[in-house]
Amino acid sequence: MINEILTQYTKSKENLSLVLQEIQEKVGYISKEMMQEVADFFGLGPVDVYTLVTFYKKFRRFPPGLYPITVCLGTACYLAGGELVLETLERELEIKLGETTKDGLFSLDTAACFGCCNFAPVIKIKDTIVPRVTCSKVEEVVVNLKEKIKNEI
Repeated sequence: MINEILTQYTKSKENLSLVLQEIQEKVGYISKEMMQEVADFFGLGPVDVYTLVTFYKKFRRFPPGLYPITVCLGTACYLAGGELVLETLERELEIKLGETTKDGLFSLDTAACFGCCNFAPVIKIKDTIVPRVTCSKVEEVVVNLKEKIKNEI
């Protein structure tokens, strides 16, 4: 798939961000191997591509989880405790922002705004918005989600 994407572009460095965005869109993340392929295509050192990927928060370096969790950190959510919700999720899931759990079930990201400011703070699990999340509610949400997953298997 990476080759298909690369062949659509010229080897001009101006296309580097566009290529990375398309890989992110189609694959869901950009691995070290993918970065190497992109670097080879553009005639760059791998560190040049790695620097770009790690500089921009929108690029993931790990595959997203089956149940991606996104914490809104827009102004309303941030002021209502979104940062604390994020920290609590990191502890509960035992991962850091941008990572995926070892079992591949959960990944953790942030977004600028979901447009649900009157329900702040909010998180999104897959495509479902969870309103008015508190630190104590995080544990409940995670436990219920794990139970739901267990019942689906």
